[in-house]
Amino acid sequence: MSDPSFDYEAALAACAQGDQTAFQELFRHESPRMLALAAKMLSRRADAEELVRDSYVLIWKNAASYDPAMGPARAWIYSILRYRVLQQLRQPGRPGGADDAWIDTLPDQPCASTADTAPDEVAQRLAELDDTQRRPIMMAFYNGLTYEQIAVRLAAPVAQIKAHVRAGLRALQETAQT
Repeated sequence: MSDPSFDYEAALAACAQGDQTAFQELFRHESPRMLALAAKMLSRRADAEELVRDSYVLIWKNAASYDPAMGPARAWIYSILRYRVLQQLRQPGRPGGADDAWIDTLPDQPCASTADTAPDEVAQRLAELDDTQRRPIMMAFYNGLTYEQIAVRLAAPVAQIKAHVRAGLRALQETAQT
């Protein structure tokens, strides 16, 4: 879980001003979780380490472009990593990502959360979803799979996968509002 006393927005603002100490603190706080997520998504630690390093270079260079109005700073950081991981997973000729068997158990550390939802709550809400809803959502998020790719892996029609994802996301949204 993230350190609730760590101020991600302040760290990014300091990075935008060239504060290397703030950047080191940000790296120290988040890089282990980012590495775990990337390794799980890619199934190759060396690739994960490289992408985490590249993500931090982008975070340093683009910290000034972070806009708090667009969402939490931690989510912004993870979006940089996730985009790079998905970009690598989608490269032609690259071996597939992680084995999907792990999706049957939720990750210990969800990568990011909304501003008012703790990561443990996100995991709990996902765990409460029906498997037909949870599994395609996890496959899309962690493996970057399209509806069509998920349908092939789950041997189900694309329309059915879309319906399950929509229902699952709607259920997550409803529980977040209660």
